[in-house]
Amino acid sequence: MNARGRPKASVLVVDDEQIVHESVRRVLEEGGFRVAGALRVDQALGQLENETFDLTLTDLMMPERSGMEVVEAIAKKYPDTGVVMFTGYATVDSAVESMKLGALDYLPKPFTPEELLKITNRALEKVLKARRDREIEKTYAEAERALRSSLDLKEILNLICSSVVRLFRVKASAVFVLRKRDQAFVLAASNGLSEEYVQKGLVDARRSISEVMESGKPVIVEDADFDTRLQYPAEARRENINSIVSVPMKLEENVFGVLRTYNSEKRAFNVDEMDLLLKFAEQAARALENAMRYEQVRSDIEGLKKFILGPQDQDVF
Repeated sequence: MNARGRPKASVLVVDDEQIVHESVRRVLEEGGFRVAGALRVDQALGQLENETFDLTLTDLMMPERSGMEVVEAIAKKYPDTGVVMFTGYATVDSAVESMKLGALDYLPKPFTPEELLKITNRALEKVLKARRDREIEKTYAEAERALRSSLDLKEILNLICSSVVRLFRVKASAVFVLRKRDQAFVLAASNGLSEEYVQKGLVDARRSISEVMESGKPVIVEDADFDTRLQYPAEARRENINSIVSVPMKLEENVFGVLRTYNSEKRAFNVDEMDLLLKFAEQAARALENAMRYEQVRSDIEGLKKFILGPQDQDVF
């Protein structure tokens, strides 16, 4: 683990000068990175074939073959690997061209240790974000397909909760459905919550999540506000919940339920994440609507069979 508390990122340094390798390795290893080196382009391409790297730092101008080949190879074959180009001042135009081919940044020679670490960390953040975006896109597509493929109400509810936990990497998720006769939210499904917390009691729609019902917008409650805004603050703390995000589930603009995420630590959903959570809640509401209609049709058919045939003859259908 590095100083930021995450696993060490792996870096491949491609440069024909041994002194560059030594200095770059020293700086990056002190900065918490794992470093491998290649003195030639063909050697670098072989290492990329056999090992996985988070970043490749490559010189542009090398004997025999250009570092641009490394950029092109990574763009075509290794989308999870980022590239930063080393370049002399006379070749900045070529470095800019490399960015059009997929390089994340470039670093003019000579550079200081501070400049090297700054560029490397900045490129790594871009790599991690791109990976996360691809992972979210894949998980969302899988969840969406699963929701569309089922008409089983219980299965859909469980899919909603498990998908939210995977998509947003939260501690837990739950779906509450409004029971109109007493204005209470009934827990329809959950993922990641203990049985003790699940059984704590009904959620009064006039208290903890009334803001969601009234505004039709997301509401975030953090630990400091638990005692005034939550119905069960002590239970939430025992469950190691630090913050709760609630978003409305709507049918024809009417809020019929709430999708909640529970987090063990303070979690600030950025704009893109919140938009995605709202979009998923919308898709989930549609899937639930279709399942409820199916359940109603199936119930009507069962009633019709009993009316026409009587219980003893239903097996002919």
